[in-house]
Amino acid sequence: MRKIFEKRLVAIGTTCFLPMMALLACGHLGDRTTVVYGKVYDQNKLPVDSIMVLISGLKLSGAYDLKSTFTDENGDYEITLEVPRTYGNIGVTIPYLPRNSKFEEKYKIKDRIGPSSKPMIGKKTQWDFQLEPK
Repeated sequence: MRKIFEKRLVAIGTTCFLPMMALLACGHLGDRTTVVYGKVYDQNKLPVDSIMVLISGLKLSGAYDLKSTFTDENGDYEITLEVPRTYGNIGVTIPYLPRNSKFEEKYKIKDRIGPSSKPMIGKKTQWDFQLEPK
């Protein structure tokens, strides 16, 4: 009787353990609070204020706006958000939108400055931009 009970426990443990490992491997558990911060410069390395920076959630079906902010007088920005579990990756951009009028009127993106890795969900990442005049 004891051996049958032990076999059932092993089977139940394996049944519960495998789906739990799959969820962990896919990043569905854990902290999804993400912080992206940085600075926006012009071609002379001077900070640019009032530029919108946008975080988008990425899926196979496309990119979806999650949260945005504007740079301050020092060119700094910081966005903190809890990324919904439906997104496996995020992207950071300076969008061409009517509400980003200073950028649309005066600048184009020259380069992204900083680390080569993309922002990761659940981490804090610095993401700087350099703009050049149109």
